[in-house]
Amino acid sequence: MSDPYEYFVKAAPPYTEERPSSLWRRLAGRWEYLSLLDWEWHALSAEGVTAPPAAEVLHPVPAERAAALEADRQGWVRYWAFYFDEAEWRDGEEPTTVVRRRRSPERIYDETFMRTNEWQPDSAVYEFFHPRGSHPPHLVEIGVDEAERLLQELRGVTGATEL
Repeated sequence: MSDPYEYFVKAAPPYTEERPSSLWRRLAGRWEYLSLLDWEWHALSAEGVTAPPAAEVLHPVPAERAAALEADRQGWVRYWAFYFDEAEWRDGEEPTTVVRRRRSPERIYDETFMRTNEWQPDSAVYEFFHPRGSHPPHLVEIGVDEAERLLQELRGVTGATEL
């Protein structure tokens, strides 16, 4: 039996169809989105999401591509090496930790890997992109493998990037 849903990715800059910001599906005019926080499909109005994205940023994808995107949890997460400031980074100092962003239709979830060896909500990513304070951190984007390597090196922890 074929999949009855139509699938779409949201790809508004800086996101692309190859690396979209969210995954959506529609059946008989009813929209659902994949929560990138709990990895479940949710109907509209769940968690305050009341409408699908605008048509111009939605791009249809085949069910096979949607299944691959749904299965690749790491593909939805962005990681950064964290430095207290740009001068520290320019001086060649090592980062102090790793931060990540999980952007889902219902919420943006930013976390920092803390000294307690666990991910905790934090504002470092927000402060980097929206520097309102006098001393925003400096972040350097890295991949999941580099994030895992850094956390092993800095904290002696393995598997910290698993979702």
